[in-house]
Amino acid sequence: MDNTPEGWYRGLPIVTRGIFTAMFITTCLVQMGLLNPMLVILDWRLVYEKFNIWRIFTSVLFLGKFSFNFVMQLYFFTSFGSKLERSDRFSAMPGDYAYFAVVVTFLIAVLSIFLNYPSGLPLLGSSFIFAIIYYWSRIEPNAQLSFFGFVIQGYQFPFALMLFTMLMGGDIWMDVLGLGAAHIYYFLRDVVPMEYGKDYLKTPEFM
Repeated sequence: MDNTPEGWYRGLPIVTRGIFTAMFITTCLVQMGLLNPMLVILDWRLVYEKFNIWRIFTSVLFLGKFSFNFVMQLYFFTSFGSKLERSDRFSAMPGDYAYFAVVVTFLIAVLSIFLNYPSGLPLLGSSFIFAIIYYWSRIEPNAQLSFFGFVIQGYQFPFALMLFTMLMGGDIWMDVLGLGAAHIYYFLRDVVPMEYGKDYLKTPEFM
């Protein structure tokens, strides 16, 4: 096994690696002053009026200033993004995971309007990462995880994270936003086909 940073990077699943790269580069460019953050934030008014559709997706790529939180966000993304992409749900078809990322990003952007009307919330990276964690917990509910010395199951992990955030005096609304988007995806992708025989989230052929 290659334990170098390059080996770790190349060992990431293809979609997770691509999104990680985009997150890292976008954040670096903004921090170095080479990219205006106003060009990547979400503002639905600019999406409607100026057709700035890219903002829906770039809003999840800028993770804020270089900080411990930035490092932790990347850690959670690469860890749980890799777990999810390698799961039985997505491992056979990387395109399915890419489509999951697109749909969840769009849902987060739409739901953010309810928290900040009419423009939506400008930066949604943490919600996107939490959505990945939540959906992973739905398809791997019995997975064992260690959280600050406590062994918990997969389905408990998102709520343990939210509790920890509250205890630290943080704002959980970004987590709630990601949870809501991922649960909508879970309902349409997993519940509706089984209960009603309808598949509204079938991956397009080109993916």
